[in-house]
Amino acid sequence: MNHDQRIEMQFEARDLRRLKAEDRYLSRLEMREAAAEPLVGELCRDGLIIPYINVRNAKGVPTGKTREFPGPTGFGQAISFLIRNNYV
Repeated sequence: MNHDQRIEMQFEARDLRRLKAEDRYLSRLEMREAAAEPLVGELCRDGLIIPYINVRNAKGVPTGKTREFPGPTGFGQAISFLIRNNYV
């Protein structure tokens, strides 16, 4: 096996590791998104559906407050908020 073949094998191995790591990341993200979906509620105000979540403190205890996410991307924003703030 010459030098060029060894380098090519190293590049292929590196790409394979990168693809596997990316796959693991996406799988974990999908699981977290699926776990976050039941935590999002819906309010109906003036005929519009507004996603909301119940806010929790650092210990995970509900505070009694809600956070609303109006607009067409509200549901996605709520899911992102839950994941970013480690609710799931």
